[in-house]
Amino acid sequence: MTWQPGMPVVTEQDHADWQVWRRERKLEQQRERRRTERRIDYYPSKEAAAIIDQLRTPYAGGDLSSVLNRIVGEWSAASGIK
Repeated sequence: MTWQPGMPVVTEQDHADWQVWRRERKLEQQRERRRTERRIDYYPSKEAAAIIDQLRTPYAGGDLSSVLNRIVGEWSAASGIK
């Protein structure tokens, strides 16, 4: 019997089966994320990078995506763009 999701990983074969399942699952999730989520490659100027770095924290909301979302949201509100 081969390993199935939800079953314990006990034997070496279970571990090998789990690794294959895990890799396939991660690739499937990545394809779904890329299909549904917008991705923007952004290389900030030195000045912009300094501002972004000041806003980064190791806590929730301090990651680069959250910081850029906050900057764009605040700019939009200040510009009257909705």
